[in-house]
Amino acid sequence: MIWNVRDESVEWVAALTRIMESFKGDTPRFEGQKWRAVFPADGFSPLREQRFSNKHAGPTEQVIIDRILSVSFIAALPPEGQELVRSKIRELIATSPELAGKVQVTFPYKTAAFVCTKLS
Repeated sequence: MIWNVRDESVEWVAALTRIMESFKGDTPRFEGQKWRAVFPADGFSPLREQRFSNKHAGPTEQVIIDRILSVSFIAALPPEGQELVRSKIRELIATSPELAGKVQVTFPYKTAAFVCTKLS
């Protein structure tokens, strides 16, 4: 299992998360850690975990706006809800010194990778 978790130590990334939080409802998320309840599982080795930094660089529209709009609970919103999210993100981009006026951006992530092995 692999998750790219937004690196919220960066202020504009934390601000994006705050925008998203008001729309998530009770959607299960990595951060809730409920998925860990099935481990350790009978017939499998203990879960091993590794974390490392990762970055996604590219056009602002693609790397930030399209990416956030593709998150399941955002993508499931009606069109007017998606437009509200889009406008809030655009406002954040326009007012963040690290993002304003940038054609290309780098979105920081912390990748979390988990593996276990099926035992014989």
